[in-house]
Amino acid sequence: MTSLAERERPATTRATGRRAVVVALGAWALILIVARVWGLSRPDQPDLHLDAIPFYGRWDPVATWRLLPPVLVGAATVVLLPSIAARWPWRRVLVATAALAIGWSLVLAAVDGAGGFADIGREYGRHIGLVDDRGGPAAFLRSYVEHQDAVPVHLQAHPPGLVLTLWASARAGLSGPGWETALAMAGVAAAAVAALVVARDVVSERFARRAAPFVVLVPAAVWHTNADVVFGGIALTGVALVVLATGRVDRRRWPLAACGGAVFGLSLLFTYGVALLAVPIAAVALWRRRPATLVVAAAAGAVVVALPLLWGFWWIDGLAATRVQYYAGVGAVRPYEYFLLANLAVFALAVGPATAAGLARLARLRDRRAWQVVGSGLAVVLLADLSGLSSAETERIWQPFMPLVLLAGAALVSSPQDARRWLALQVTIAVVLQAALRSPW
Repeated sequence: MTSLAERERPATTRATGRRAVVVALGAWALILIVARVWGLSRPDQPDLHLDAIPFYGRWDPVATWRLLPPVLVGAATVVLLPSIAARWPWRRVLVATAALAIGWSLVLAAVDGAGGFADIGREYGRHIGLVDDRGGPAAFLRSYVEHQDAVPVHLQAHPPGLVLTLWASARAGLSGPGWETALAMAGVAAAAVAALVVARDVVSERFARRAAPFVVLVPAAVWHTNADVVFGGIALTGVALVVLATGRVDRRRWPLAACGGAVFGLSLLFTYGVALLAVPIAAVALWRRRPATLVVAAAAGAVVVALPLLWGFWWIDGLAATRVQYYAGVGAVRPYEYFLLANLAVFALAVGPATAAGLARLARLRDRRAWQVVGSGLAVVLLADLSGLSSAETERIWQPFMPLVLLAGAALVSSPQDARRWLALQVTIAVVLQAALRSPW
């Protein structure tokens, strides 16, 4: 016969779980409030270059019929995707996740009309003429570091990979907002799929299926038409390939590791910041005791990163020049101690309250496999924050780090109906954010 203590334990456990979630949601709201109040009360507030503290942009609420598609698409996805993720064959789940992630991103961007799709062209595409001005790709690479103080800010902050990609695609007849948006959506889809592939391989297919809707319906999708989602798609694809290699014991793990390392190395030629995503790769490889696989991946990545040396560009020199330009510009006036908190506040809103609740529930479950993925993603965010090279604009800059952390939403799901309540909250946050905040991304 079941004892009273045994009968009460599940109820006690559920109550403790609810308290953990309530505390997490309170902390989520508190960090946003503190970041806002602290930022507004600073005497150097104008120097922060933020008109929507702690976000980049300005608060300008609008009521337009263009908000209706996000509401409808969000509601449909809330209803359909949990069931799709639970019941469809795995490959179809990945396709559905990618398609819905793209659709959700596009309907949010369309609220701002043509301006919602202009960021990549404005910050990178319109500067491809610099390649020809310098005498072609080889000369552009050779002089890239030397002329860092003479190029626009986004080129100062990144390696030349995206500018050269847009230059080459333009010569092939692919250019303009449509092409640039296609690149961004490819990044969105690739990042979502890569995160789920990693979750399935390291944790379980059940965990990955439960996480799928939370990877899609994220408030961060408000900023999904900028270049950083392209960078994230490439980098996370490399991460996923290397992780898959660490889980194999046959000979195919070597080409898989080399391919993953090469793709990850390629992402480093687009942006410096994704180097931190080596943390989850190393965490999984060392946990699985696959150091040789890690060495193969690292060697392949190093070859790709070193390849532009043939034309005079060295990644380390580019990173050093970027640091100089950063601290000669906005980095000199944005205080480290404030943005140490504000960056995390912006990240918290971008991933949404469901992610905060999921992290609290995941902490109670103490699933070591899940923490290999989600915990290493959080470690990447904290390292980026402590580096001091992310003073504001983390809603854009940290896009590549978000999908791994979003997987925490899986811990909230015991049934599709459970998922729908949290997903509805995520959709609400995203729509309100899109309606209230005007940003260039």
